[in-house]
Order: sequence, then C-alpha cells, then structure tokens
Amino acid sequence: MPLPVYEFGDIRVDRARVTVTRDGRPVALEPKTFDVLCFLIEHRDHLVSKEELLDAVWKDTFVTANVLTRAVAQLRKAIGDDAREARYIETATKRGYRFIAPVNVAVPPEEPSPAESGGEPPAGGDPPLAKPPRAVPVAWLLMSGVVLVALGWGATFLRRPAAPAPATLPALRRLTTQPGYNGGAAVSADGRSVAYVSDRTGSLEIFVTGQTLEGRELAITSDGGQNIQPEWSADGQWLAFHSRQRGGIWIVPSAGGSPRQIVEFGSGPSWSPDGDRLVFTSDAGGMVAESELWTVRRDGSDRRQLTQAGRPPGGHRMPSWSHDGRSVVFVVEQGGIANRLWVVAVDDGHLTELGNFTGFAAFPRFSPQDDFVYWAGDYGVANGALWRSAVDGGGGPRGQPEALMPIEGGLVDGLSIARDGTLVYSVATDDSNLWAVDVSPAGDAGEPVPLTDDAPGNRNTYPDYSSDGRIAYTRRVVGHGPSTWIVEEDGRHREPLGIDPPSRNPHWRADGKALLVWQGGELDGGLVWVDAATRRTTKVPFNAQGLNNVRLSPDGREIAYHWIQPEGTNVWTRALDGKPPRQVTFGAEAVTYPAWSPDGRSLAVEIKRGDQTHIGVVSREGGAVEMLVEDRGQNWPHSWAPDGDRIAFAGERGGVWNIWAVSRRTRTSRRLTQFTSASGYVRYPSWSPQGRRIVFERSQRTGSVWSVVLK
Repeated sequence: MPLPVYEFGDIRVDRARVTVTRDGRPVALEPKTFDVLCFLIEHRDHLVSKEELLDAVWKDTFVTANVLTRAVAQLRKAIGDDAREARYIETATKRGYRFIAPVNVAVPPEEPSPAESGGEPPAGGDPPLAKPPRAVPVAWLLMSGVVLVALGWGATFLRRPAAPAPATLPALRRLTTQPGYNGGAAVSADGRSVAYVSDRTGSLEIFVTGQTLEGRELAITSDGGQNIQPEWSADGQWLAFHSRQRGGIWIVPSAGGSPRQIVEFGSGPSWSPDGDRLVFTSDAGGMVAESELWTVRRDGSDRRQLTQAGRPPGGHRMPSWSHDGRSVVFVVEQGGIANRLWVVAVDDGHLTELGNFTGFAAFPRFSPQDDFVYWAGDYGVANGALWRSAVDGGGGPRGQPEALMPIEGGLVDGLSIARDGTLVYSVATDDSNLWAVDVSPAGDAGEPVPLTDDAPGNRNTYPDYSSDGRIAYTRRVVGHGPSTWIVEEDGRHREPLGIDPPSRNPHWRADGKALLVWQGGELDGGLVWVDAATRRTTKVPFNAQGLNNVRLSPDGREIAYHWIQPEGTNVWTRALDGKPPRQVTFGAEAVTYPAWSPDGRSLAVEIKRGDQTHIGVVSREGGAVEMLVEDRGQNWPHSWAPDGDRIAFAGERGGVWNIWAVSRRTRTSRRLTQFTSASGYVRYPSWSPQGRRIVFERSQRTGSVWSVVLK
C-alpha cells in the first residue's frame, strides 16, 4: 500500500518520497527529524512521551533526551512553529509532545504494474526494464557524510582513531526508565547486579537492580543522606559510597542494612580485589586542584596516604584498583579541567602517566585482565565517548588510545566493568541556563526566574554584568567549542560576540565598551580584549597559560587569578601592561577563585580545608586572610554587591546548592534561593551594578543507566 501524504497549514509531508515542503518550497530535515515529525503526526490522538519517541525513532541506538530536544527544535524552525505559541507541536513540560494541528491525509494511487499498464510488450520492442533498486534519499547520504566528517575531525583533533561507525557498535541495553536523575552506575563483579543513584524520593539514594528490567529492585539507602558513588566489593557482599549530607566514606551490606561510616572525609571509594581495603580521594566536591589518594581497611583502621599533594600537580580523583591489586588508576584535575590519567603502584607509590587528553577524562577502570584501561571522555567539544588504552603490567601505556563508542547527547557520569566484560555506565544531561533573583536593599530575595531557555545538554554559564546592565556569558553547545554571548537583563536580544576561535569567561571593562575574554583552547589560547561595537580583538601582552579563574579588576588595569603549583595553590595579581605578577596569599592551604571588591582594594577568596571550602577576604596588597564563612559544606564566592559589604556565593549544604550572600561587616550569611534538589547545582552569582539583581547559572541533571558487553 502506498505511503500517505500529510498536509497541515502550508506544510506537505510526503512519506514515500521522504520530503517536506513549506508553501511549495522544499524544507531540509535530517532523517531522524523527519521520522520524529511523522511519528508525532501518526500518533496525534495522544500525548507522545519522550521515552516513546526515543524508543521509536532511535531504536537500538544509544541516545539521551537531549538529541530529541534538538530534533524538535530543528523541526519547529523548519516548519515555522514556536514552542511558546505552538501551532503544530505542543510541549508538555517534562513529559513529551503532542501534535495539535488538523491534518489532511491523502493516499496516492498505487503505480500500475507493467501488466496492468499495457500487458505484453509491443512486438519487436525491448522487454520491460527490471525495477531499479530504491534510491537512498539524499538527506541520508548527506547526514552520513556529516557524521563521518565529524568523527574524523574529532580523531584528527585528538590525534586518535575515530569512533567506530554506529553499525559496528555492540547492542546496548537500557536498565533504568524512571524520569529524573538515575546515574553513578556500578556493576557487581559477577555482572548480575547494578547499583545506581536516583533522585526519585527527593533525595539522592542508592538502589540495586538486576541486569534486566524485570530484575528485583532494592533500595539500599533511604536516610536522606544524599548518597552517591556506589561501589561493589569483589565478593558482592558490600557497597561503599559517599554521603554528601554526612560526609566521608560509608559501607553497607549489598542486601540492605545499616550503613556504617569508616572515614569521616573524602569521596570516590573503590575496593581492593581482596575486599580488605578501599582507596578514595580526599576531595569531596571542593572544585580545587588539591587532593590526594588514601587507602583504609574495611573496618576503618590503618589509614594510609597513597599519593602526595603536588605529585603529580593537581587534584587526584576517581581512583580505581587493578584486579591484581598492584596498581590504582586515577584522574588528575587542574584548574577545573580533568583530562589526565595516572597510575600509582600500591606498594611503593611509583607514578606512571597514562595520558594527557583533550576534552576530559573520567571514571577510569582496568579491564578484567588488567591489559586495558577504559574511561569516559569526549571529542573536545562535549560529545561523550567511551575510550580505552592498552597498558603493560605496570600500568604504562602501550600504543595509542582508541575511541570505542560515541555517546550522543550526554556525558558519562559513572562507569564500571564486570569480570565477564559487561560494562555498565550512566549518561547524564544537564539543563543548564541563566537564572535571576531580585534582591532588596534589606537583603530580601524574590522568586528566582529563568533568564535563558536553551535545550538540555547545552550550557549557559559564567555571567558578568556591564555598567549599563547588559550580561555577557559563556555558552557551550554540544558539538562546538565555547562562545561568548550578550543578553539584556530581561533576557531579550541575545547575540553572540562573534569572534573566532572560541571564547569564554567574559569580563566587562568598567565603561561597558570592551570585554576581556579567554580566546582559543586550553593549550593554545590566551587573554584578549574585544571591542563590543566593532568586535576587533587585541591580545594581552603576556602568556596567560596556567592562570586559573582570571578576574578583571574594577579599573580594568589588572587581573587576579589562582596559580596551581607543586608547593601549593595561591592567589596572584598581575597588571595587564605586562609587569611581573605579584603573589597575594601564602601558606599550605589552597586559596583560590578571587573576586574583586567594588573599590578594588580587597579580594574575596575560597579557602580549601580538607574536603570543605570556606570564604575569606584578603587585601590586594597581600597579608592575612579574614575568614567570613566557615560553615560545613562548599562555599564558592564570585561577586560583591555595589555596597562593598555583601559577597554573593554558591553554597552547598547537605548536598543541595543555593545562592547565598555574606556580609563582611557582620559575617552573617543569608540564603537567597530555596532550591531543594540535590541532582542540580548553582554557580557564578553575578551582582548587578545597581545591586537589585543577581544572575547565576542553574543546572538540573537527568540521567539513565545502560549496559553493553565488551567484545
């Protein structure tokens, strides 16, 4: 039977020819986007859930909800629809989509067979030609070419092999279907059970399920402790985890029971193969590159430091034990960038660098035979991927790393491997946008409202106010490098700064006529001035490599930053005319993330103590740090109110992030937002020049758990 033709408004969709026209003119759609349109039309009698669309259009292919959001956005643009005033596709927030336009369905007549159209060929004529094979639609060929080019570019950019074509990928299995966040996945050594973190109860708790959807599910924790990072012991009898609410490393019987704290600090536990010890990082979300690896016995005794601060330089995180018990592989983070893998020998502390990668590297795991290390990474532009590197008996690299599997629409946030080669991982997508909260002169805050509404997977971050109220910020779009955008305070008139190569972390000059941005990559970029009117750029006359969280002074003449060194991390300042830098803070504690006071005389700073971070103030000339916030949790300062007294900061309490303000005069803190979800975060609160509003980044995370059998 011929395929139908759908008509609505000025749109005509021809199923047989795989074409769409608008007012008689062809409309270019990617193949999957065309399939989404047809599926919505054909199921216009009901609300189509996101899961239903993903299963129908991307069957047997791993994607996250982000790819669907992008497809619908492309579709709306192509057919002239608007999400806010929908004529064709209506959005049911957090649920799915409904096709709402009246549709006229026409079925073309079947083409007659040769016999029906004339019977036998005329005498002396040629016999009927054989029916040619069906042509592959041009859109499919173009799309295939785009995919191949993208993968090839990623491999060239990283100097590594490209990811395999989708046709060669092993079969994937989705293990969770609940809405919200389900992540931090870990598989038991025998491959039969999977532990993961879910926010379904309103708190982050640990659940265990089987390798099939029919498997029995068990709630391991239910105490509101914001429990994350589950890890199985080799015998399957125990689960270790980190509690954001109560801190430290905990263990609990894998069949359920009462959890027990064995270490009061740190996170990221991993079991030794004999089940007697755990390795963990001293970091617990401090977002500063100073942490070490420790080991401890299962009963909490015999704590030993495995790595030393500064060797290698950076924060030592995400450790995982080899199956022979001789080595631990871990991630090294510097300046918020985690892209280095190292291996440490357990007996003598010998260090071997496995690799320094573009993009990021996370969750390294030894293969069952200890001949490979697998990890989660990307292609340098926020496209998730699974990678591996062959290693020798000491954990050293053998040959070049290879990309095994691209992961579209999200990033891996948990990965582990069973003895039979079953790999379980979770993929998370962040809905990250700019938000605003109004603040009265008395310090009272209104209800937060979103300022931007980008698709999940993209990120709007690091806002900075100009003197006239415009906001510059960094926009990160999956598949592309970061870029600088400008928006009015009410969210209107968004436009890119439009400079190339990519740029990020903008700071307005006091007159609002120019911005200081980081232009280029991590290894080849630097600071430049950009004229806001002409977009012309001028380089800052010194090498800024290694300068973290650069902040422009109110007079526009110098910068403050923190510098990570083997002997410690401290705050420095440097004039933009090229004069030598000057150290502001000294000592063993890591002091980072400086923020200038309005008069330029003081700097708010973040101080790391153990696995907590606090807030202090120091003179720009240097000296002792005046402590303001020492509450348990994470406290990340970012900007001052125009009154020169209050400092806005992102504060985490019990695993939940909110925007806070602290008075330098009274040292009292006040919470300005009332968010309750532990599966999200807030960052970079920027106070307006008039002091009436704070703009910040807010992100909400969703995720799902998957498994695949390694070949």
